[in-house]
Amino acid sequence: MNAALRGAAAALAPFAVILVLWQLAAKFAGLPPSLFPPLESIFAALLKMFADGSLAADLAGTFRRLFESVLIGAFFGTVFGTMMGYFKWVERASVAPMNFLLSIPGTALFPLTLIWFGLSEMAIISILIYEVALTVTLMTWTGVKSIDLALIRAGRVFGARGAGMLWRVLIPAALPSIIGGYRLAFSRAWRILIIAEMLVSVTAGLGYRLYYAREYFHFELVYAGLLVVGVSGLLIERVLLRTLERATVNRWGTVRELT
Repeated sequence: MNAALRGAAAALAPFAVILVLWQLAAKFAGLPPSLFPPLESIFAALLKMFADGSLAADLAGTFRRLFESVLIGAFFGTVFGTMMGYFKWVERASVAPMNFLLSIPGTALFPLTLIWFGLSEMAIISILIYEVALTVTLMTWTGVKSIDLALIRAGRVFGARGAGMLWRVLIPAALPSIIGGYRLAFSRAWRILIIAEMLVSVTAGLGYRLYYAREYFHFELVYAGLLVVGVSGLLIERVLLRTLERATVNRWGTVRELT
């Protein structure tokens, strides 16, 4: 318990320092409130969002788009990356197209998706699936390619073939790279999603709320929205992805757990 408290204190200490410095700058630096609103104004805006239900609606809209896209993109990326790492003919046929696509950032495809889908949810989700699938494919391919051939031969000796080889040997051995791909895909999708919600006509979302606050000069709401975006991203990493790591690669001793 003491170790858990020390870990929580160590994680929260930098944020506490930043908040104190922010409040001091807002109160005594003589800066305009639009640039450095005091913490009480930011938290008042946050409480107002919570009370009127806009915060819950924005979180629900953003997380729905995020998890729909990540689940679809991660599934196809994991399957295709595994095939690239295991089957040489798939790798040869896919390396050049994948490198071409990796050179095109997801945000650069917004004009194209807006032509195809208009100002709709699909314009956002298609970009996120593209970015997630490419990221997971690359990391999974790298992980499978890095597996010791002796491990694959041992799997064959014990009768692993086809789907058995996939689930009993390839996926477990490459899991550190695969989970690293999920982590990277989540972070990229999260950043792109917030930007996309500012550009596409959605009715709710954290990015939409930031755009709305800027348009109507609600500066304290801008900072409150940024606070929610940062905390939400941190919770995704600490609660979801870290839990997945602890239940798999940390538990198996494949990767050392973060202290």
